[in-house]
Amino acid sequence: MPTKETEKQYNELQKKHKLPEFREMDSEFEITDLEETNFLLMAIVRRISERLDFYSTMLEELLQPDTGNLYAMHETRYFDEDEKKQMYGLYAKLMNFNRQSIEASLVHNEKEEADFISSLFNEWKSLKQELLRFVKKMRASWKTEEADIKEDLGYLG
Repeated sequence: MPTKETEKQYNELQKKHKLPEFREMDSEFEITDLEETNFLLMAIVRRISERLDFYSTMLEELLQPDTGNLYAMHETRYFDEDEKKQMYGLYAKLMNFNRQSIEASLVHNEKEEADFISSLFNEWKSLKQELLRFVKKMRASWKTEEADIKEDLGYLG
């Protein structure tokens, strides 16, 4: 669906349901490239759900690392217990929204979908800042001394 058509369709739904501004939604969730559909809100819910899945899985791998997952085993060591508790709190928020998106898709009601989108968007900027804090520390963990490789590879042997 061309950008202008998506934007036009969204703006009509925005007025009806008091949704966030189109440009903000597009900036955060790239809604202009969604396939043409008569169910734009459902497509947006699905797009948001994909993001929630990605970020919650990323946190889950740190909170409960699989010994076969080398990067998670490496990164999880760089977080203390307090940070892991905070990470779990963020994970819980993401999972709540994830389950709310599933519920909205099962109900398949325009108002439920709009309520979900608005609710998530109202909290998205703060959720994103929390995620960013953890991601920066994850990235920084890879700038450590090469001596860490023995400990990382020790998990595999």
